[in-house]
Amino acid sequence: MSNEKFDLIVIGGGPGGYVAAIRAGQLGLKTACVDKNELFGGTCLRVGCIPSKALLESSYRYHQAKDLLGDHGIEVKGVKLNLAQMMARKDKVVQINAGGIDGLFKKNGVTGLRGSGRIVSAGKVEVTDFDGNKQVYETARIMIATGSKPAQLRGVEID
Repeated sequence: MSNEKFDLIVIGGGPGGYVAAIRAGQLGLKTACVDKNELFGGTCLRVGCIPSKALLESSYRYHQAKDLLGDHGIEVKGVKLNLAQMMARKDKVVQINAGGIDGLFKKNGVTGLRGSGRIVSAGKVEVTDFDGNKQVYETARIMIATGSKPAQLRGVEID
């Protein structure tokens, strides 16, 4: 068991969890946020909203250079799409945003714990890190912010 005790441990580092952890830190609670992924930010930051918007922006810039700038008297010849560079830019955007969350954690005194969180008893959360090491933390409060999955409804076929 860890000697470190928290006022609040948030299990889940997506948009709900990391924002709650930061706010708790701002309010003076000794707070930890646990996430099972390498980066805090959840699906939106890692594989959803942020990376898709970065790729959309790159695609639009390509479209502008290839098809639209000529209307403005700007001639661009030999426009080529470099998919590897687009993907690298997307990855950089994700890393920058994830770094922003890490910075907000630091600024507001939130401890980021990377690993899988599990409530083992009242006031105790076990975190299993990426190497399989387990650590139990004591806390006065636990918030579950692990996101959701779509539910299959009987009689409703998802197309």
